Amino acid sequence: MNNILCVDTTSEFCSVSLFNGYKLIKSANSKIERSHSKLIISLVDKVIKGSKLEIADVDAFSISSGPGSYTGLRIGLSCLKGFCYGLEKPLISINTLKILAKSATEKIDDIDAYICPMVDARRMEVYTKLFNYSLEEISDDSALILDENSFINYEDKTIFFVGSGSQKFKGISDNGNFKFLPDIIPNSIHMGELSFNKFLNNDFEELSTFEPNYIKDFYLIKQKG
Repeated sequence: MNNILCVDTTSEFCSVSLFNGYKLIKSANSKIERSHSKLIISLVDKVIKGSKLEIADVDAFSISSGPGSYTGLRIGLSCLKGFCYGLEKPLISINTLKILAKSATEKIDDIDAYICPMVDARRMEVYTKLFNYSLEEISDDSALILDENSFINYEDKTIFFVGSGSQKFKGISDNGNFKFLPDIIPNSIHMGELSFNKFLNNDFEELSTFEPNYIKDFYLIKQKG
């Protein structure tokens, strides 16, 4: 089996997990806001040493590619690109919304339901998409401004809403078919199966051109001195 190091830095929760095939070997995480750049290397080191491996024993690196925190996305991707270039190993990317949906399947026993992960995008806007229980995409990634008519086309369908933006919708929705699962956040421990499947299919990113999945354009605002 192959070793894949998975990293998620898309929220305030920074996590690193090492998998051998589909099996989780070691994981480490931290929740210290605005500290990803200081934490990520130490977390990688902790996971590698705790697995009694060397970083060169990693066969591929997998990044949670967004949507999420612009700064967190860039820090995580820059770190893994550095490992990939230095060790000549491939890069795998996993959509963060799919990671959230994957984690939700562990708490859902309704295989006919849809899953709707939501990442907070400030005010009443969220980054979101729909999946079925098998994690097949029902809709594309989108930036959605929530109101009481959101998902009206699915009002007769059971949908489980998860992620940092889902509580916004819970506050305005009165549809009894819409369920809300709390405390589900992007976490690298849910990236193993998704990453290994891509590894088996040689589904790798081009290091020189790959960018995070912001959904909306990223603009760096320079403050006036």
